[in-house]
Order: sequence, then C-alpha cells, then structure tokens
Amino acid sequence: MATKNDATGTATAVEFNGDTYQVPPAEDWDLDVLEAIDDSKMTLALRALLGDEQYAKFRATNKKVRDLGAFFEAAGKSVGAGNS
Repeated sequence: MATKNDATGTATAVEFNGDTYQVPPAEDWDLDVLEAIDDSKMTLALRALLGDEQYAKFRATNKKVRDLGAFFEAAGKSVGAGNS
C-alpha cells in the first residue's frame, strides 16, 4: 500500500535514535540502494539512501550493526516499503 508521501513524491521524516532523517518514497529509492541491499552491502545502501550529509549524521551516533538494521526497518515502515 502506498503512503500519502508516496503519492506526492515527497520525502518522509524518519525519527531514529533522537535524530530525524529525510527518506524518499520507496518507489523513488535509487537503484544503487537496491543493488547494495541485494549484494548485502548495507552501509553502502544506507549511504546511497541518505546521502553523504545524513549518512555522516547517522554514523556519528549509531555505531552498531543492530542500528543499521533497525534504521532500515524504521525507514521501510515509514515509506511503506514491503507493504502490499
């Protein structure tokens, strides 16, 4: 199911560990993000999704593998990725 932001093409604010990140609608994720996920290169996927500035903010406060997985779960839920 598409979210309202998917319909308008605007980024969704994802709150994670006290910070806010802007994530594009799932249908607008760059193919580099999906290829990195397919190749299990999750840090590369996150950098492709967030861009350098937001990625640096994420890395400054999130240091564990579990943080990376939790962020993708939160972002996916926020933008409706994986919903049918």
